[in-house]
Amino acid sequence: MKRYLSILPFFIINSLIVAQEVTIQAYAPNLVEVGEQFSLSFTLNAKPTEFNAPSITDFEILAGPSTSSSTSIEVINGKVSRSQSYTYTYILTASKEGKYTIEPAEALVGKERIRSNPIVIEVVKTSSGSSANKTNQAAVRDLKDSHSDELPNDELFVTVELNRRSVYLGEPIEATIKIYTRVSILAFEDAKFPAFDGFWSQEIKSSPNVNFERANVNGKIYNAGVIRRYLLFPQKSDKIEIEPFELIVVYQGRSTRPRSMFDEFFGGGLESYRKRLVSKSITINVKKLPQPEPQGFTGAVGNFKIEATTDKKELKANDAFTYKLKITGKGNLKLIGNPKLSFPSTFEVYEPKVTENIAVDQGNTTGSKTYEYVCIPRTGGKFNLEPAVFSYFDPSRNTYVTLKTAPVNISVNADSSVSASTMVASFGKEDIKYIGKDIRYIKTSTPKFKAKVSFWVTSGFYTFIYFLLIVLFVVFSYIYRRYRQRMQDVAFVKTRRASKVAQKRLKIASQMLEQNNYSQFFEEIHKGIWGYISDKLNIPLALLNLDNACEKLADYGVDPDRIATFRSIVETCEYARFAPMAEHSQMTDIFTKTFTLIEELEERLKRK
Repeated sequence: MKRYLSILPFFIINSLIVAQEVTIQAYAPNLVEVGEQFSLSFTLNAKPTEFNAPSITDFEILAGPSTSSSTSIEVINGKVSRSQSYTYTYILTASKEGKYTIEPAEALVGKERIRSNPIVIEVVKTSSGSSANKTNQAAVRDLKDSHSDELPNDELFVTVELNRRSVYLGEPIEATIKIYTRVSILAFEDAKFPAFDGFWSQEIKSSPNVNFERANVNGKIYNAGVIRRYLLFPQKSDKIEIEPFELIVVYQGRSTRPRSMFDEFFGGGLESYRKRLVSKSITINVKKLPQPEPQGFTGAVGNFKIEATTDKKELKANDAFTYKLKITGKGNLKLIGNPKLSFPSTFEVYEPKVTENIAVDQGNTTGSKTYEYVCIPRTGGKFNLEPAVFSYFDPSRNTYVTLKTAPVNISVNADSSVSASTMVASFGKEDIKYIGKDIRYIKTSTPKFKAKVSFWVTSGFYTFIYFLLIVLFVVFSYIYRRYRQRMQDVAFVKTRRASKVAQKRLKIASQMLEQNNYSQFFEEIHKGIWGYISDKLNIPLALLNLDNACEKLADYGVDPDRIATFRSIVETCEYARFAPMAEHSQMTDIFTKTFTLIEELEERLKRK
């Protein structure tokens, strides 16, 4: 009976499993060199009863297919979900240049036959010299503010890339700031982005992390990553130059110092170096819009539609209605000026309320811009509002396009209240609020005056307060001067704020722990403990390693147990980058150790 009860939960879980669509996905690099080994994998989210790999004739199969599988079960808010993956992996190598297509693989899951996506792989010739050898020759040790000049420029560089270099005034340009590298990058520092003078610029939202993909540049394979993207709208017709983008990159290379055979055997002998990168300046030719400009043109460039509506067709005099003009389409919506509209002379019209609903889409801005005019007819009658005229320049056709809205008829019934109309005619909108309040009445009673008994300034109490303020001012000036001197000491400031910075990192790590975000959790823990030691011991990050950090802690009198805990935390975080996902309990243990260690080190180092 107990045996049956023990397997009962598994039947309950299976009954609650959420059904999912069966898929198969193929993965492989899109760019490889001749002779380079790479992996081709096919991943399914369900166990297949039959798997048929495509015919691979353009590449040599070195190994495979090797199979692997994994299963995970999650329970969120009482809802159970299970995910499975079955992967078939091949190790291939390319023998000749060209572009080749690997056809889809087929699999049979239950009664459903599914196909993977095809993959296109470009094979390029082997570039002269490997990036690893060039990295060995290119490393120069970073000394404070110096940076390496021996790394060839074609191994690591940045660019500002544009989708077009000749545009009309107001036509959008997409600018992409990218980095190309053949070395291992550790960090970015001191980025100086172009000011884009002469343009109205808008940053295009993208991932905060730089994601690298392979790219072929002049026959060489690089890891290319997008740093930032912008949408630019030129504001003047001329040849406009975009300033270079500047960036300091911290990369990893072989040490130039003498090293033993053990460094090579254990993967050591690596150091961090800095290199300042500067992109090339770019000139854009901005052409003038054709002349003359048509009626209703207020700077719109793109492709648009226009619509006019009112919330009322019939109303009384002195009642308000809203005239709404909506412009939709793709182009420089944010830069369109207010349209010039004509209303009857007996209408009181307020400044329009402008509402924008704009998003960035495919190198341009799309959406709508709405103008809402509040109108108050002061007399009765039948009124025909003239059509709104709106013109824009279409760069795809090199011509202006003029649009007109349909006419709007408004029926206004005369107001029987004469006093209301008289009041409106006599006073303005703002003046009405101040009737009876702008002039104070004249007082006719006799004012009462009080005699002043003594002159307070000559009293002893006043003298005491005067000298007390002088003393407080001197004391405050002395304390403030000392505070300013301490704040100018960079090492002191970093040491003082080390704990606060580390606590912020740990707070983010705590959130990642709750979300069970494995990789981000260990990254925040690693940055938190490493940054705390760097700031507290006044050691630049570029010169900081595990050995000299432990030696410095020992010099400060930190006991060996805490040093061993520090070493364990750092090694665990570094190992976590290459290890499979850790258990939640292990992540909790690392978080607790790090939090406790920083508190203990803070108390110990404060005494020093």
